[in-house]
Amino acid sequence: MFSRLRALFGRPEEPPEPKTIVLSDLPAWLDEEERRIQFNLEKSFEAPKAEFEVALDQLADLIEEFEEEPTHTDDGILLHPKVKSVMKTARPQTVRSLRGALEKRPSGDPTTWYTISTDILKSVIATAKGPAKHLHIVYKEEIPLLRRIIKDMGRAVNSMTKALDEAAKERETILKIRSIHDTIDEVIESIESAEERVHKKGALAASLLQELQSKEQEFGSLQTAPLKTKITQAEAEVETAIQKYAQVRAPAAAVLRRAEKLLKRHKAPIDILKPLHDLAESQVPYPESAAAIEPALQSIRSLLQSGELQLKNREEQQLFGDGTFIMELEKAIAAYQKAQDRLSQVQAEAEADPGYQAEQKLRNEIENLKKEHDQAVVEAASAREDIVRWKEEYARLADELQEFLSSYADIECQLK
Repeated sequence: MFSRLRALFGRPEEPPEPKTIVLSDLPAWLDEEERRIQFNLEKSFEAPKAEFEVALDQLADLIEEFEEEPTHTDDGILLHPKVKSVMKTARPQTVRSLRGALEKRPSGDPTTWYTISTDILKSVIATAKGPAKHLHIVYKEEIPLLRRIIKDMGRAVNSMTKALDEAAKERETILKIRSIHDTIDEVIESIESAEERVHKKGALAASLLQELQSKEQEFGSLQTAPLKTKITQAEAEVETAIQKYAQVRAPAAAVLRRAEKLLKRHKAPIDILKPLHDLAESQVPYPESAAAIEPALQSIRSLLQSGELQLKNREEQQLFGDGTFIMELEKAIAAYQKAQDRLSQVQAEAEADPGYQAEQKLRNEIENLKKEHDQAVVEAASAREDIVRWKEEYARLADELQEFLSSYADIECQLK
């Protein structure tokens, strides 16, 4: 039964598959579409242009009739004052305005043709509503003809307007499709550029890592441990000397602050305490400090003897009460100088050693290689992020392009 029904009614027609176009061929297809739109526009203008031309010829004939005396009216009415006024003023104004409207005949491409036609129509309408509206009294056949001419012109202009609007809509779609295509091309270039950066920066990072590992292996093979041990020990001795100096400097700073307050209270000059102030602020001792500090100590002794300045702890008592400050300061200076000289000697010895020199050079090279490697890794990661972002943009644009092409011409674009 079903087979007989199929034979009777036939198989349902399957919808045709949409045409496909390669992305690279799309610009040429769009160019062809623009030529087709222009051709169709010019074709659709043929009838309204002809209609408008006929109306213009009729208008030219009508102007000649307006220039002549009216033939379809009673001679007596021409003697009426109002009619005489109309004939004297309105008729020449009408003729002049209509001739002015016909001075520039439509020509050129459809858009130019339309612009000129519209201007003519507006001018004729203005004349009909202006001076010509009074002529119906004496030109009883000519004025209705003028209205018909305006109607014919208007119909032709409306047809042109419709054709231009349709062409403009199509061109707008073509422009949008072309814009999407151009953006897709730019995105493809961006993806390819990012992929190239990933490849180059990845290869650079691998090369730098290999070189870095080789340098680190070479660095580990250098026999500089004894020299570095000497330097470490000398640096520790300098640090110990600085700590001993701090045991002199810290109590001196505390006593100095209280002494300054007392001198200010008595409005006495405090410049004498400057050497002690410099000592309190210096993190390391300097040889000249012991000799320059004696006047400041004399001022502090005077305050101690007067009872105004009190020593608050054992360290202050030992240094200032027992008078050992200069001696302890000189010992701290000597210890620091000795340790510093020892460190300078060991450093000079190390810097003259070829192995140590090679190690320092390698250390700098390794540090620079690490920076270059890390930078290459960061740039490769950034390029991969760009690829993800551009591919998302590509997918969005591809969907948008397919939607426009399908809606406009039932065409699918082969993107890859």
